[in-house]
Amino acid sequence: MTVPRYISVSRRTDIPCFFYEEFFDAWNKGEITYDGGYGRSYTVSLRQPDVLGFVFWSKDFSRFIKHPDFGSLIKNNNALFHFTLNDGGELEPHVAPLQTRLDTVRALCDMVGPQRVLWRYDPICKYKNKAGDSVTNSQGFFKILPIMAKAGISRCYFSFMTMYAKLKKQSIAFEEFSDTEKATIVAALSKAAADAGMRLCNCCNPEIPSIDTGVLQAHCIDDDILRETDRFGIHRTLLPAPTRIGCGCGESRDIGSYQQRCLHRCWYCYAGHQAPKGNVA
Repeated sequence: MTVPRYISVSRRTDIPCFFYEEFFDAWNKGEITYDGGYGRSYTVSLRQPDVLGFVFWSKDFSRFIKHPDFGSLIKNNNALFHFTLNDGGELEPHVAPLQTRLDTVRALCDMVGPQRVLWRYDPICKYKNKAGDSVTNSQGFFKILPIMAKAGISRCYFSFMTMYAKLKKQSIAFEEFSDTEKATIVAALSKAAADAGMRLCNCCNPEIPSIDTGVLQAHCIDDDILRETDRFGIHRTLLPAPTRIGCGCGESRDIGSYQQRCLHRCWYCYAGHQAPKGNVA
């Protein structure tokens, strides 16, 4: 007997932005087969008896919410939406303009309700800009925060970038944060979030909640939120299922593949896709 579960779409690539047609085709078919790497593939049921709901992750839901099957999807399924919305500048050379993404946030909130939209300002990076100065991308948080709060979104998830070896090979020179720098940034984020009525959650930096008691441990697949937003009485308590150190996620099944190349190609991408020259359509 299949145990129903939440389907994550996806931590591995941006399916709602670039592979939404494949997702909706699979959803209509009732199952999806994805490349799990190392020569393995997996087939997962997307039929309602086997699915508690969907947790979507994207930097740009504009195409996804315009798909003709989107209305039926959210009418018949529980769904949460992690919307990564940074003011990334040179770190995100191929992401849609900020104003365009803000318009999409408002549209998504209108369609599904702001309680189902979770804002991610992620990751916070330190790097040398074109002038050779050490800078961070944290300032964009303060510009976007009041817009998210006005839209009714009540949670923001953030993390400090992890200096994986692959990032040291990028053309942009990333740098490690000192503990003092992290504490200063967290204090500013925490105060601004509290003033705006926003809950601030840290993902995968286990030391951060101890720096500032106003910052919560993130549970991006969150048992409490999924229970609160369950519209069909089908939620079951989720077992912890961390994906890396500091992760607070509950159990889910991710149906993305690293073979589905994300065309955002942000410089800090942990999947290691180098940002190309020129624009990406």
